[in-house]
Amino acid sequence: MRKINIAILALVAVLSVSLLAGCQSSATTAAPGKKKIIIGTGSAYKPYCFLDEKNNLTGFEIDVLKKVNEKLLQYEFEFKTFDFNAILVSLETGKVDLAAHQFEVNPDRKNKFLFGDVGVTVYDLKLAVKEEANNIKSLEDLAAINGTIEVGKASANKTYVVDKWNKEHGNKLNIVLEAATPAISVQNLISGKTDAFVNIQRNVDDYRKTFGAKIKTVGEPISYSNSYYLYRKNDETGAQLKKDVDAALKALKEDGTLTKLSNQWLGGDYIAK
Repeated sequence: MRKINIAILALVAVLSVSLLAGCQSSATTAAPGKKKIIIGTGSAYKPYCFLDEKNNLTGFEIDVLKKVNEKLLQYEFEFKTFDFNAILVSLETGKVDLAAHQFEVNPDRKNKFLFGDVGVTVYDLKLAVKEEANNIKSLEDLAAINGTIEVGKASANKTYVVDKWNKEHGNKLNIVLEAATPAISVQNLISGKTDAFVNIQRNVDDYRKTFGAKIKTVGEPISYSNSYYLYRKNDETGAQLKKDVDAALKALKEDGTLTKLSNQWLGGDYIAK
């Protein structure tokens, strides 16, 4: 009996090691004839890239890239999630090959990374204020009351846009970086802690629905831009990957796939033209 138990334990150990090795290789090695591409994205930016109730990564950004991969059979895409501020660091240090988190162009990013030529979504920034705030329709109106405006993280395009405008107009705005969650940003606005925040229309519409927030966007967009995928500069893999992904995105726009995904996930056609 003892010999049988030892044999069984030995077999279990061998199988465990084999299974573990198989799991490890599947995460780092592509199928024969394919090149593994690691995509860095987020896990808490709904509806773009987030974990569902079963802890599976999903969202608009994920579905778009899966459709791209279907067009590019020479690649095998694998997603890895990071905190927002770590995605581009991971791209720069070679941990990922493509960064996907609704990235806009700004001077710092353009200096460090290679942007795709084909935009994914429109990303026109607008001012969001309380519904009853009829005295604010522009940055000029906000500056006139020395208002407090919440912008994005330090690297976000909305920070560059508002900070540049403020410096050119006497630094009359009190600029603060956005709160940890959209719910806190909305609460800060409703409570009067801030007078406005900057975001895109579809996000503000979502906040109204999700939080029952009595907020609105006002005036013309303060900037017009698109979101893009990013790659490493001066990198052969990055240059070829950009070319291939751009071609796939263009085809997916032409056949209506991206518009369908935008309607499904974002509630309308927000695809960059």
